[in-house]
Amino acid sequence: MREVLVFQLARFGDIVQSKRLLLSLAAQENMRVHFCVDHSMTALAAMLYPFAEIHGLPAHNSGTGPAAVADSACKTFAALREKDFSEVYLLNFSPLSFACASLFRPEVLRGYARAQGQDMRGKLSLIAFNLMRDRRFAPLNLVDLWAAFHPSPLPPEKVNPIPKAAGTKRIGVVMAGRESRRSLPVRELALCLQAVFQARGGPRIVCIGSKAERPLVRRLARELPPALVQNMDDLTGSTSLTDLPEVLSSLDMLLTPDTGAMHLAAHLGVPVQAFFLSSAWCWETGPYGFGHKIWQALETCSPCREGDTCPTPSACLRPFSHPAFLDHLAGKAGEDWPEGLLGCITSLDRLGATCKTVDGDDPYETARRELRNGLLDYLDGGRTDAPAPFLRQELAEFLFTEKDWMLPGNWRQAPFTGREDSGI
Repeated sequence: MREVLVFQLARFGDIVQSKRLLLSLAAQENMRVHFCVDHSMTALAAMLYPFAEIHGLPAHNSGTGPAAVADSACKTFAALREKDFSEVYLLNFSPLSFACASLFRPEVLRGYARAQGQDMRGKLSLIAFNLMRDRRFAPLNLVDLWAAFHPSPLPPEKVNPIPKAAGTKRIGVVMAGRESRRSLPVRELALCLQAVFQARGGPRIVCIGSKAERPLVRRLARELPPALVQNMDDLTGSTSLTDLPEVLSSLDMLLTPDTGAMHLAAHLGVPVQAFFLSSAWCWETGPYGFGHKIWQALETCSPCREGDTCPTPSACLRPFSHPAFLDHLAGKAGEDWPEGLLGCITSLDRLGATCKTVDGDDPYETARRELRNGLLDYLDGGRTDAPAPFLRQELAEFLFTEKDWMLPGNWRQAPFTGREDSGI
């Protein structure tokens, strides 16, 4: 039996977004999948992927001292080195990821590698970084980028179920994500929640989040009418990651920013309505599958970088309190639509997940579609039964920089083939 290893050393949402790659690997005959994640995510990973053998690493700050972290990591590394992995997938661009790469022969590595002391990127990782130069045209969901590391990804329609309400008249509200700028402030969230409450005929509201979000629930209650507050259940701080699937499965819908809970809801087939703003960009990290709704803030500076100081912090918030948008949420949509906001529906095509604009005007839609089609042609050209694609100059210049093909190196052929191969 062949054994393959996937390292996913990021956080909650990234664990869920690794699903298409993991399923693609598990679909192969005589294949044993190993999945290495942060220690805090091992129980959740085991629930999501029961076919995989889960390994834990101290990838994030656990509050323990350096000696304990080193001891834990060395034990995991020793166990992994005993395996003869035919493929090792590294999904993160980080010092720890490259350190993990050094444990294995370069020819088995996918995504990222360390060869002859050099940290290196595979062809698709290289393309992903080049696409980040102008995220407005982002043509590829992160789920599909990681899945494309595999030569034969599982069809996108087999990843997540079609969203279906549970029929319980319960709506979940994720109070905030890890980055506060990517979440609606309490005032805007209260306005949106009131509109959805009205449209849904007064459902039960379930507040979801960590213990840190409990003060937000109290502030939210002060912004809401008493009738709605009486219909609220506060689960913040009382739900573990392993409890969360059961809670989400009981919902008719989840109202959320771009969070791990959003990706988990899509994994479970729970309908999502998501607010995307600031650095969150739905074409990169939107909920995977058919029929989820996304409200994407669109300013001239969208999407921004998380580390940058925002010169106009209220700009991408303004549409979410606009009367026309709130009427739309309440089921009273008219002809008006606020500037700086797109209404999108998630969809799937042969490449994977995408978002279709149904409200508002997306000035980047045509260019994004052309880039997506060109990227699909390029990836198809990486199959042995397909001819090498001819890339238009504009597309080639967007996907690759001069140094990607002019400078010699172990991965010098990367721009001229599609899916990941042995790479080095």
